[in-house]
Amino acid sequence: MNIDTSLLSAIISATVALFVAVLNHFIVTPIKEKKELKRNQLTILYAPLYSLICLRISIVKDFSLSKRKLMLGDIGDIGYQKKEFMEKLIMDRSGYCFNDLMEAWVNYASQFGSFDKKYTEELVKSVVRGYNQLRKELKLPYDKDELNTGIPEVIKEYREFI
Repeated sequence: MNIDTSLLSAIISATVALFVAVLNHFIVTPIKEKKELKRNQLTILYAPLYSLICLRISIVKDFSLSKRKLMLGDIGDIGYQKKEFMEKLIMDRSGYCFNDLMEAWVNYASQFGSFDKKYTEELVKSVVRGYNQLRKELKLPYDKDELNTGIPEVIKEYREFI
């Protein structure tokens, strides 16, 4: 049996090309898309929300520590410090939320009057953990203590109370 070498090389080339195409379609592309989603979650939702949470905590840090209650403050009429701004940020970008953040936000936002310590902590912890988890998965620097406790570095003293 004599096989033509040009036919054999064409079959091998076609097989390799098909293998590379399948590999790219079923393995490489999904990995890239998953990484891109994580990057978008971090930059579009979690990083701005983490910064906002840290800002609002630092405004009332001393008061929070004295009451042993995690609180989110605001100063006067600065719009981005208000609960409504956070609400709009989360609702507009809810497609990037992890489930625990969405549940925590619903519990926090549905309160009337004074804010329950449990729901504020739940919201802060889900944002801080989500932010650090995404940074870890994207191989960016992250804070292990924040990831474990959910309490941001800005109020690390609060970790003693939980």
